[in-house]
Amino acid sequence: MAARLTAHDIRHRRGGREVLHVERLEIGPGERVAVLGPNGAGKTTLLRLLGAVDRPSHGAVLVDGRPVTDVDQRRRIAYATQQAGLLTTSVLRNVELPLRWRKVPRGRRRVVALAALERLRITHLADRPAVSLSGGERQRVNLARALALDPAVLLLDEPAAGLDTQSRTAFFADLDDALADRATTVMHVSHRPEEALRFADRVVVLVDGQVHQIGTPEHLNRNPADDSVAALVGYDNLVPARVQPDGAVLVGEASTGLVFDGAAGPATVAVFAAGVRPSTELRGLPVRVERVSPGPGHCVVTLNGAASLLAHLPVDTVVPPVGTSVRVVFDPALSAVLPSGRPTSRGLKASVTATSQDS
Repeated sequence: MAARLTAHDIRHRRGGREVLHVERLEIGPGERVAVLGPNGAGKTTLLRLLGAVDRPSHGAVLVDGRPVTDVDQRRRIAYATQQAGLLTTSVLRNVELPLRWRKVPRGRRRVVALAALERLRITHLADRPAVSLSGGERQRVNLARALALDPAVLLLDEPAAGLDTQSRTAFFADLDDALADRATTVMHVSHRPEEALRFADRVVVLVDGQVHQIGTPEHLNRNPADDSVAALVGYDNLVPARVQPDGAVLVGEASTGLVFDGAAGPATVAVFAAGVRPSTELRGLPVRVERVSPGPGHCVVTLNGAASLLAHLPVDTVVPPVGTSVRVVFDPALSAVLPSGRPTSRGLKASVTATSQDS
């Protein structure tokens, strides 16, 4: 049965320095939550505190209202570390190992371990020595070992680390299938936005040991709380700008094509590369094509001879030659305005007709 996981004002100090502070975090029963952040943000530290591997310097972690340090509560949690740490013995023996620690009878261990391998469609690996496995196979065996415990809470530390894009996608698809009929609360940490945003109900954005934002993938994409969140969720360009009293968003004296229904003043425009569009009118940001990359519509343009913008133009767009001066605007659907670090894309109005984004 899935459990509710709650952290109350947890702080963790290391070497006399506070490396993590989370005021409150609540994960509902059966919810899937990803922790997204750069290297060194405190993601693994948070996971270890939630799993009672380490104890916080201050605060409490609760499972269904009881301290996670209680023996009965700790037994409801499975923690799969980033490094699989498999023994040189067979895959089946590796999956049986935590069951042996919990004194599960030998015959029952085998049945449960084989069922965990079946859920991940890797029973054919049961008799293989772990040292002969590929990276993707090792990650699945590591996951099967955690699933064999039938946990109420599953904690995954960079579960697809070291896998290529295709293998990561397949790994999480298998995880989805394995959990489809299980009531399990899941938290996994990642530094990859596409991974966190695709396979979680909510995402916790962690930067320098502080929670910058918690929300659904859709909310974070449309309403990043600040520049750090915008960069982490995949916005390619962060451009200093200013909101005029009439709502027009300017970079220097040039129009971005955006109109913002909010307070005037300094701002940052976050825009995806696909949201940088050629202007069909005599307005927009004057830019110079600096570099054209391989692939349809991929180019880098220089803004006012200074900042560079990454642009992914629609496939039917003719990319101007290097050195050409053109004007661009920003697609409101692929942009967010961040005045003083606040999320504001909800206030954007379309003032230009945006070209449809190529899928």
